[in-house]
Amino acid sequence: MLKMSSEKGKFGGRLTAAQLAGYERDGFLRLPGFFAADEIEPLASACRADPEVEGALLAVADSAGNPQEVTTWTHLSDDLVGVMPRLARIVEAAEDLIGARAYHWHSKLSMKKPGSAGRWDWHQDFGYWYYDGCLRPDMTTCMIAIDPVFKENGCVQLLRGSHQLGRIDHQRIGEASGVDPARLALIRENYEAVDCVMQPGDAIFFHSNTLHASGPNTSKSPRTLLHCSYNAIDNEPLLGKDQEHHMYKPLEKMPDDSIRARRYSTIFTNQAFRQPDPDKGVNIYGYKMLKYSRRPRTAPKGKDF
Repeated sequence: MLKMSSEKGKFGGRLTAAQLAGYERDGFLRLPGFFAADEIEPLASACRADPEVEGALLAVADSAGNPQEVTTWTHLSDDLVGVMPRLARIVEAAEDLIGARAYHWHSKLSMKKPGSAGRWDWHQDFGYWYYDGCLRPDMTTCMIAIDPVFKENGCVQLLRGSHQLGRIDHQRIGEASGVDPARLALIRENYEAVDCVMQPGDAIFFHSNTLHASGPNTSKSPRTLLHCSYNAIDNEPLLGKDQEHHMYKPLEKMPDDSIRARRYSTIFTNQAFRQPDPDKGVNIYGYKMLKYSRRPRTAPKGKDF
């Protein structure tokens, strides 16, 4: 469980010295029960009822060409998926781990339908975010289990301590992008792979340089994860072109009881999601697009938003 520190930190003051040290050592921090089951249920029920997220779900190819489904957003609406990344418990813990005031980078629902073959190949988030214009890996992601997550339905794997390797160049791997396989083989010989088995409401924060991947869903159960990512305010992209959505915007934290108090409108109806340009055939990180949003396109030609 998340513990309030007896020694308030400079920022959120949410995490203990032991938790901060564990994150520094391992590149990730587990927080079981970060959300209660009743807080997760509204989003879980909506995703079960509509696993296409009202037409917003996209699919990118993994290295073997299998579809991996995801939908991403940066601008935060008054929907539940726009409220959750603003909750004080997440933002303040992210600021503790980054060691600086932070803003919302982007969030996404990463979804694996029962029996789906898609996988996320081994990669670092900062392997891509560096080319968005961020100079430092002062970035973290809070991964929240919406469904029960286990190995058979494609849990995320993290390589313990791999953030200490620094940023690794990524390259084209089949139809996708990821870490050079030869280098990855050497890394995996020296760094422990940790299966992120989670119950709904559990959270894991992981460093932007921590190597991670996930396998196919060979089970009869869906696997949905909510990822909320944050960047240090003084680390916003230096590249203004095509990064308007990632530039610093003040983040107004919301009270931790906002889900139970229903301080949101709908679950995801009003949220604006990323819409890659169909003319490009790939997303901004070079993954081949296999399925596009079925929502009316609102982004200008050549833009995702």
